[in-house]
Amino acid sequence: MMNKHTKKLLLLLALNGYIGTAYAQTGIGTPNPQGALHVDGAKDNAATGAPTAVQVANDVIVSKTTGFIGVGVLNPQVKLDMRSVSTENALGLGTTTMTAAAAGAGAVRYDVANTPVGAKIEVSDGSVWSKAYVAPQKAVVVVRKISSQSIPQNTATTIVNWSVVRDMSNSFTASTGEFTAPRDGTYTFLLTFNFNGAVIADGTRVESQFYNTVTSTVLASVYKTFGQSMTGTSDDAGSTRSTQAGGSSTVTLTLTAGTKVVARLYQNLIAGAVALRVTTDASDPTNPDDGFNNLTIIEH
Repeated sequence: MMNKHTKKLLLLLALNGYIGTAYAQTGIGTPNPQGALHVDGAKDNAATGAPTAVQVANDVIVSKTTGFIGVGVLNPQVKLDMRSVSTENALGLGTTTMTAAAAGAGAVRYDVANTPVGAKIEVSDGSVWSKAYVAPQKAVVVVRKISSQSIPQNTATTIVNWSVVRDMSNSFTASTGEFTAPRDGTYTFLLTFNFNGAVIADGTRVESQFYNTVTSTVLASVYKTFGQSMTGTSDDAGSTRSTQAGGSSTVTLTLTAGTKVVARLYQNLIAGAVALRVTTDASDPTNPDDGFNNLTIIEH
C-alpha cells in the first residue's frame, strides 16, 4: 500500500507529463497541431494528417524544432516566414518616433513624417535612420524600321511607325516615334539610318535631329555631308551613279521627367523625297534590306 509521499510523487510525475505534452504541441482552432503552437485561423484543417497548402495559408505555426514562426507556412525556413500560396504575402510596418540608437541596428520603419517628407522605408544602423533605396527600372528602348517611309526634301520629318524590339519601361510610342523620359536623368540616343539609292547632288547633307515635341525645340542635331556623287555633269564625264546615303548619330541628353523626344531626319540629297531602306520581309533577318534603320535609347 502506497504512503502519502509516494502518492504525491506519482501525482507530480503525472502532472509533469501532462504539462510536458501540452507544452510540446498546442493547437488553437485545430485538434491536429503541426507545431509547438498551431493556430488555424479559418478552422478548416483536417483532424488527421498534414493540412493542404490552401488550408495552411490561414494558419500561424511555431516550429517544434527551430522555434521559427510560419505565417501561412507549415515549415518556416527563417525566423519569420510568410511565403505561402496566398497572395497577401506582405509585411505591414508602421512609423516610430524612436531614435535610430534606441531602435537599434537592423530596425526597420515606415516613415511619412520626417525629412525628406513622403512615404519611405527606413533602416537603422544604430546611429541614424537611412532611407532604403530601391533602384528603378531604367529605360532601355530598342526599335527598328520595317515599314516604308519617305523623307521629303528640305523638311525635317519625324520617323514614325517603328517596330519595337524592347521597351523595358514602356516609355516609347511606336506609332508616333515618341519617347517619354520616365524620370529626371541622362539618356543616350543612337540612331542609324539608310536611304534607298538615288543620284544625289554634290555637297548635300542629311541631318539627324532629336526634337522635343512639347516645346518644339531641337535638342541636338548631327550632320552628315555627301559629295563627289556622279550626277551626270561634265566633271563626271556625263555619267551618273546611284548612291545610298546613310550614317549614324549618337547624342546624350539630360532630360526632365515627362520630356517627349522624337528622332527626325532632314535631307537635301535630291529635288524630292527619298525613301528609307527597309526590308520587304520583316520575318527574315537575312533579308538584304533588313536592319538599316534603328533607334536605341538608354537611360544612365
